[in-house]
Amino acid sequence: MKKDSVTTLLFQANNENFAELFNRTLLADEPVVPEELGEENIKETAYLRVTKEAGGTTLVQYRDVAKGVRNERIFAVLGIENQSEIDYAMPFRVLELDFVNYARQMQIIRERHEAEWKAEEGCRRRPPGVTAGEYLGRFLRTDRIVRCVTLVVYWGEEPWDGPMRLSDLFETETEAPCAVQVDMNLLDVCRMSDEEICSYTGELRTVFGFRKYAENKERLGRFIAGNREHFSNVSETAMNALEELTHSLELKKIRTSEYLTAEGGYNMCRGIQGMIQDGKMDGIRVGRIEGEAKAKKEMARSLAGMGMNVEKIAEAAKVSISIVREWLSENAGCP
Repeated sequence: MKKDSVTTLLFQANNENFAELFNRTLLADEPVVPEELGEENIKETAYLRVTKEAGGTTLVQYRDVAKGVRNERIFAVLGIENQSEIDYAMPFRVLELDFVNYARQMQIIRERHEAEWKAEEGCRRRPPGVTAGEYLGRFLRTDRIVRCVTLVVYWGEEPWDGPMRLSDLFETETEAPCAVQVDMNLLDVCRMSDEEICSYTGELRTVFGFRKYAENKERLGRFIAGNREHFSNVSETAMNALEELTHSLELKKIRTSEYLTAEGGYNMCRGIQGMIQDGKMDGIRVGRIEGEAKAKKEMARSLAGMGMNVEKIAEAAKVSISIVREWLSENAGCP
């Protein structure tokens, strides 16, 4: 999904949504609260020194959304990657993002020690109490880096059939126990159960439920009816995200003053239910027309069986002669 996607604002601009998403999916045992979240730069940059002679290279990666959390239990960087299509290299992409973040953290620690260990004449000296290994690696036994947790949110209609772990990308099917094992955290929105969706208490219940049933008006209507309070005042951000995710013409029709609420949101419940009812009326009208056409076709075949000519049949059925001929030709091969 594009980096300037409005769907990212669901989480970037709303710490409540961000916290609830992670608490429901990955952090149930150590939940975070919105007030503990801080903005992180979505641009991950790290400089890697290859050799002293050849210099190094700068690695740059961009996350969709990134926030930091620090409390008595957790110190971590939490990232979200939104996907509208299946990326068959996704585990590697997640590894890239996390690796560059870790490399940047290591770089900061090492640069800090280099500055601390510089003597007045500018050269670096090993301080008392620092082992040779710590000095050479510029990383103390007590130094620690912050963990990265990346969650992939997949919004696509088709089930995710891509790899779920790094080893799925290996040429051989069997996992090598000595190889790096990286499992990807994935939320497949359209495969969520209603129970999972309804466990969300904020506007993500609205977004997840609408996205899941966007292609099925009847089931969408039932979901909305069962969650009326979540569809009676939908925020501008959520509406923008749903339009981007579903390309729904109905949503465009709702974004009028007729459905605007006093709080500045939109009453999707009233708007969608009205459109579903209009669709049912259209279906009734179409069904009535199709039933009348079927009755006329059967009458034409009966009259032809009694020897009546095409012109008389067309006059009796109140249709054109060409339509009567088409009906009779369909019946020509029947026993």
